[in-house]
Amino acid sequence: MLRKIAARSKRFPLVKLTARMPRAYLCVTIDTECDKGPRWHVRRPLSFSATWGGVPRHLGPIFRAHGAKATYLVSPEVMRDERSVHALAKPNHEVELGTHLHSELVEPNAPVPQITAAFQRDEPNEVEQLTKLTALFKDTFGRAPRSFRAGRFGIGPRTIGALEDLGYLLDSSVTPNVGWTSSGAPGLEFFGAPTQPYHPNREEPKRRGEAKLWEIPITIHPHTLSRVPGIGAALGRTLPARWLRPTKGTSHDLVRIAKNEIKSHARTQSSQPCILNMMFHNVEIIPGTSPYADDEIQAEGILRRLYDLLGFARSNDIAVVGLADAAELCAS
Repeated sequence: MLRKIAARSKRFPLVKLTARMPRAYLCVTIDTECDKGPRWHVRRPLSFSATWGGVPRHLGPIFRAHGAKATYLVSPEVMRDERSVHALAKPNHEVELGTHLHSELVEPNAPVPQITAAFQRDEPNEVEQLTKLTALFKDTFGRAPRSFRAGRFGIGPRTIGALEDLGYLLDSSVTPNVGWTSSGAPGLEFFGAPTQPYHPNREEPKRRGEAKLWEIPITIHPHTLSRVPGIGAALGRTLPARWLRPTKGTSHDLVRIAKNEIKSHARTQSSQPCILNMMFHNVEIIPGTSPYADDEIQAEGILRRLYDLLGFARSNDIAVVGLADAAELCAS
């Protein structure tokens, strides 16, 4: 498949920037979960083909071809699948492993839900769930996790403090320019959040604050019409934002978002390096295991766009690093 993707990518030549690029790094963060279906319905019984098959067969060769490091944020049910653990613990490419919480799947004997719909901020035992998730990671991989992302991006006023107490270096749940009220989480809004790493406010993570850990938000820009004078702010809240995500759009769309983020960061004259943070799910690259790839052609398109963005990074000397690496770069 890699040869086929590389061949097709020649139709989408990515122009190298002519001016010297400001210092930038790219994180590719992959929410790693059990197989789902066209409506995000969880497969019953649980299956994991997108992990034990998708990671070494499809993702590994792409990252290896570009000398890139992937960050897999692993959900608890995946850690209980021996074949998936082997694929993640002994990959054929460089990786960072972190945690990813879907609260319905923390308990090993809990009924398998039809869909993982919960937002962790609404769970009364959120801190206990994070503690169990972290302990499971330590038992599974023999080391403490340093990076975390909430399932459905559902962080709340207790999350940052709990992660700090558990020894995490960073969170990556903030989705700038996106709100989740219409998805069943009233008030979970990230409009106005920074697009570059920052120390968050513990009670309101979308704002800067005094927390010791880093927030590394996903790179998401508002819709282009948000710049319209007068009505732009309102439009930006209703029109779809532009994610650094290979699921939709084109390779050129991804490169444009990356370039714009780098240029925007350069205008701030910050001494902190520019961090690009792409995200997608492992299940998006296998046909039939997510809503985004019904067939092989659609799955191959997602992989091709990932391949092209990594090619853009490589041609512009943008190192592809893990989330924890990025946090350490920001701290240095």
